[in-house]
This record gives sequence, C-alpha cells and structure tokens, in this order.
Amino acid sequence: MKICANKNINFQRRLKPSEEAEYSDVLKQASKAGKKVLIVPASSLPNKTGVGNLGTDESQIFFDFAKKYWGINEVQILPTGQYHEHRGKYPIYSGTSMDLGNHVINLEYYTSEQIFPKNTDRVDFKNIIEENSQHERIIKKLYSEGKFKTEFKNFKSENSARLEPKALYRALREINGTHDYRRWNDIDKNLFELDAAEREKRISEIKKLKNETIDFYYYKQFLAEDSLKKAKENLNKKGIKLNGDMLCGFSYDEVWSNPKAFHKDTSIGWGLPALNFDTAEGEKLLREKVKFYAERFDGFRVDASWTYANQPLIKGGNTEKKYYADKILNLIDDEVKKVKGSGFDLKNITHEFATSTDNFNIYDGLNLKPYVAERMKIYTSDHISDNWGSNKNFLERGWRPNCFIIGASNHDSPKIEATEEQAKTLSKILKIPYEKLTSRKEFIKAKLAEPMGAVNNMIYFMDALNLDSQDREQHFTTKIP
Repeated sequence: MKICANKNINFQRRLKPSEEAEYSDVLKQASKAGKKVLIVPASSLPNKTGVGNLGTDESQIFFDFAKKYWGINEVQILPTGQYHEHRGKYPIYSGTSMDLGNHVINLEYYTSEQIFPKNTDRVDFKNIIEENSQHERIIKKLYSEGKFKTEFKNFKSENSARLEPKALYRALREINGTHDYRRWNDIDKNLFELDAAEREKRISEIKKLKNETIDFYYYKQFLAEDSLKKAKENLNKKGIKLNGDMLCGFSYDEVWSNPKAFHKDTSIGWGLPALNFDTAEGEKLLREKVKFYAERFDGFRVDASWTYANQPLIKGGNTEKKYYADKILNLIDDEVKKVKGSGFDLKNITHEFATSTDNFNIYDGLNLKPYVAERMKIYTSDHISDNWGSNKNFLERGWRPNCFIIGASNHDSPKIEATEEQAKTLSKILKIPYEKLTSRKEFIKAKLAEPMGAVNNMIYFMDALNLDSQDREQHFTTKIP
C-alpha cells in the first residue's frame, strides 16, 4: 500500500512475520496502559476521489496499518461540518457544528460510479464540496432515482426539528444571493424573531419556492449520517474508537435560527459568537450540540473547554470574563450521560484547557482546580521545558496519570523545531546525550518519543508520517494517498 505522497519517507524494509508478532505483542502490552490516539483530518485519509473519507477501503487499510505499527486504539478526527471556501482555503474550524459536510458521504456504499480528482498531492475539496462537483452530480442522480426512499422518509421525520432551520438557510441563501444572513432582506434576516404566524407564513413560501433545494439538503444529510455510522462500526470492529471534535463556535445558520441563545454582537474570540449560558435558549442549544456529538461518536474533544469555565465576552473592543467554574462543564457531562447512559466513562470526553493564564488559570495555588484535575485534559509538548510540557513534569506537579493525554503536537502546533532549551530538557528526561539532540532528526525522534511514556498519548498524522508543514491550514489539505 502506498502510505504517503512524500517521496522522502523511507520505511527501509518491512518487518518479518516473526518480528511482526513480537512487535504486536509489545504494542498490545502498551495499549493496555490507556489511550493511544491518532489525530487526523478525515479529508486527508488515503483516497481515490481527492478527499479522504473514514469508510473507504483505502482508509480501512490505513487504519489497519496504523493499529499494527503505531498501536492506536482511538482515532480523533477534526470537525466534520459543512466547509466553505475562504480566500482559497477551506478552514474546517469555521464550519457548521451541528450537521455533516458533503465530504462525509462515502459514495462507495451507494454506487459503483467513480470520482476522479484533479489534484494529486493536496485534498481536492472542490471535487467534493462544490455544488457542481462530480460528487454532487452523483448524489443528485441517486436522489432523482429515489434511492433509499423509505429510509430517507424516516430520516426526515426523525431529524426535521434539527435540520429544518439549516435547510431553510440554504434556500434563503439562494433567494438572497449571499451566505451572510446579515445582508438579507429584513423579513428573512429576522425570520426567527417574527411572531409565530408571520414566521410560518414565510416558511411556507420558502418551501414552495425552494422545495428541491431543501429536500436535497436533507438527502445529503441522510447519506452523510449513514456513511459516518458505517465507518464508525468498521473502526469499532477493529477495536478502534472514533472521536469527534465539538467546535466551540457556531455557524451563521445556527446563530440566525437561535437569536435568543446568544449575547448580541458579542464574541468569545476568533470571530465566534458568544453563547448566553444564562438563558434557557442558550442552555438548550448547547445541550443539542452535545447530544449531536454524543450520539455519533464514541467520545469527543471539547474545543476550547476553558471558554466554558471562564467565558470571554468581547464587544466593541472591550473584553469581560464571566467565570462559571464547572457549571457549564457539568451541564455537558449531564447531557452526555443522558445519551450514553449513567455508566459511561467521562474520560472519553477530552478537554482543551490549554491557553494563557490571562484567559484561564488551571491552577488554584499549586494545585489543579478540582474540576480540571478530574477531567481528561489534552496537552502538547510544544513548549517543553524543565517546568512544563512533559509527562514527567505533569506527574511531578501531581497530575493524575489517567486524567491527561499528551502528544508532541496537534493540529494547532507550530512546526517542530529544535531549540537549546527543549533539547536539554529531553536529554535529561530520556537520558540521551545533549550533543546527539543538536541534530534536528534526532531531536524530532526524541520529541515524539517522550509522550509515549504517558498512560495516555496521542500523535498527529503529520508527525507519524514525517511530514513537514509550517502552514496550519496546509495540514488540513495534506493528503495520505
């Protein structure tokens, strides 16, 4: 199998059967210790279409390889919502948070028709996501032929409450000629602030005008949900859990259809709207989001968890903070258990508390805040030093070994570069001569090896395959053919 387009990768020779058996035994012993997580954008997985998909034959072979040689028992994928082009890129952390993107649909499940990519060394989003793409045309053909008519009808009935506002948004985007609802006519812009009678009247008009647009959106969601479910089942059969990524933000359609759930004209940062946790509407929307991820994945990462503990409220250039401690985090836990059951292990919900102390301090004095200490935290050794960023240091600080995951990097990390301070720290921890770590190659090997001593560890796919990139957005478009 061709694992990577990078011609500089050299695995030397494959292991002999006897060596594979011995290596497999070592990995099995190590896997008993805890989580071994591979972080990867699903769109980067090996593929024939230009965009990777969890369920394709190529991806399943890749996951077999990853389990066999890297010992993974969990896959952490990046956000799976609707992506949109922005300045020539498809920023996946700016997508929708409560539905699935077209790229989640695995057409191998439904047709023998093939898609041929134009771009061979980067993810070809245009070939899958755009309205006139090959992918879209094949789905329209399935839709027009009435494939899975009964199943589709049941899906619409069960999911209309969540999906109707999103379907209406796509119809109104066509009617008003822009994705930005703030530039729509007053009635459409404020549709969910109108009185019930006026709102229903306008919704009926929209459905008559754009019935096919609305129904086709439902159909794509139906196929995406089915594809994700089947892909997860295949991974689970391999003994691998599938984890989602719960965005801290909300997309335009989610803000537009829930106006009372948000602080008006207020952001938490990154241009993302601030959910008002103190309103019934805000709590309801957060619970719906948590439910969405809990129903579809074995576990999920809570993006920017610290914003639920100490919420930034940025308005008119001024920033205030509202400290909730564990109130909202407990709400998330409560909703997860409603879906998964009271016996569900909340260590399968991972939290990103990493941020500056100006945003959120995880410590009370010398000790972790209790609600931080007990949750599964995700940290990287981006800035490893004698005082921070290593498994050894976290344990010395009193962190519970079964309550954190550590890796050399993740999707947010800068390119791994050797520094004198980091090399000296790794030399002490791993008992490797400092002079040896002045070699960038040896430094990277040591940097990747250090987290492997933790009970729970993770590796980013670019590190696992020795791929370099300084552009974070390029990480998400790097393909593993």
